[in-house]
Amino acid sequence: QLGVARLSFADPADMEKYLDITPGSVSVLGLMNDTENAVQLVLDGAKLIGTNSDMTAPGENGIIPACRALISPIEMATGKKAYFIGKPNPLIMRHALKKLGTHRSETIIIGDRMDTDIISGIESEFDTILVMSGVTAISDIGKFPYRPTYVMKGVGEIAEL
Repeated sequence: QLGVARLSFADPADMEKYLDITPGSVSVLGLMNDTENAVQLVLDGAKLIGTNSDMTAPGENGIIPACRALISPIEMATGKKAYFIGKPNPLIMRHALKKLGTHRSETIIIGDRMDTDIISGIESEFDTILVMSGVTAISDIGKFPYRPTYVMKGVGEIAEL
């Protein structure tokens, strides 16, 4: 296993209920530093599971590659497509609602990316808040066919809702 993600399944059986996996046969990648090993694991039958489909993320010195960009070479080398369990996959949203004991109407998703965070909320029927403290710029919003419920400079403005 490489870079196993920090999934919050209280019981490992919960994850097995949603994904066709067996212990020791899954590569869950978020940050990865051993592409060659990952390729061999997948070629040997491991399932390629990504934490999210973000191509980039904000880093200390600017934009850095994120999960999707790191998994792409493994997909290309193996011919296998990764299954992304995190945003924008509704599976993770349904799991979160169940775990928190809440309903869509009581839930809001906050994120800095239109292409994963906001679409995830929209497809899960949550209200959404796009914060301008990360990847998406205000000028990028018009490039998408959907809109967040709210746009804020940063998370500090949320209390004003």
